[in-house]
Amino acid sequence: PEEARNYLTGIHSILQYLGVTTGNMQDGNFRCDANISVRPTGETELGRKVEVKNMNSFRAVYNALKHETERQVNVLQSGDRVVQETRGWVDGRDITVSQRSKEQAHDYRYFPEPDLPPLSLAASWIKALESSLPELPVHRCSRFLDEVGLSEYDARLLTSSKATADYFEEALDAVRLTGDGLKSRAKGLSNWILVELARLLNLEGADISESRFPPERMRELMELIDDGTLSSSLAKTVLEEAFSTCASPSAVVKDRGYVQISDASALEAAVEEALENNPQAVGDYLNGKENAAKYLVGQVMKATRGQSKPDLVASLVDAKLKAIKLERV
Repeated sequence: PEEARNYLTGIHSILQYLGVTTGNMQDGNFRCDANISVRPTGETELGRKVEVKNMNSFRAVYNALKHETERQVNVLQSGDRVVQETRGWVDGRDITVSQRSKEQAHDYRYFPEPDLPPLSLAASWIKALESSLPELPVHRCSRFLDEVGLSEYDARLLTSSKATADYFEEALDAVRLTGDGLKSRAKGLSNWILVELARLLNLEGADISESRFPPERMRELMELIDDGTLSSSLAKTVLEEAFSTCASPSAVVKDRGYVQISDASALEAAVEEALENNPQAVGDYLNGKENAAKYLVGQVMKATRGQSKPDLVASLVDAKLKAIKLERV
């Protein structure tokens, strides 16, 4: 089942990269019928195969084949025999149900198609087609690994969809960035696309190719993070507002006054207030529970609407707590 799913996702990705189909399984643009059989270990005779239909997602293919494997094994172990047939997958019940029997080979109606004569393909024509192929997902994945230093996990996720990989490359701005700067941006950008943007797209049931937040605006958001204008938490707020309003990140920052506070003196009052309002957390820290400091940092970030520089808040909270601890020694 896992091998079948991986094979199908690979074929699906290649076809999308070639531009020959949208590959929307729910619309019937990409379909699969799967045959599966089992046989006891040590036996040479092949088991009777069952054809499974009605699968409209890669997850359904995996689950249907997994269920059908278990069903056939149970049939054989009970002393019965597997019937060669066509079964349908019932997604809501996670089972297959019998549709029609195909006991003999002639039931499959195998015969030559008279309207499709044999074709002889010239080697030169095949070579010309090969040279015109676009960069396929496996090659693009390797390039993301080698050139921008992505992890294999991120590279595979990004390149599984041509639209997502295109979005990533357009937002990356690899022409201007080089070396460690390029790798750092690539990693951060990958996270924002695969996690935060994906979450917003899923809420709307939209594809990244039709996103209201185009690549150039994602690049703009990344620059606001890199230059210290936005913290990561504040950038999430800006992304959500820019996504919903179709405004640019810079416009949202300007209109809402979302600017990261990086002045220690401006944060001291918020830190003092957090410590005064949370004596339990302070007490926990003094009793050796150093993780309580993270809670207090979160309270400061909440009070400043996420506009404080996180590492600065952490250092201020840490200094205040250590000072209190010294006073009590």
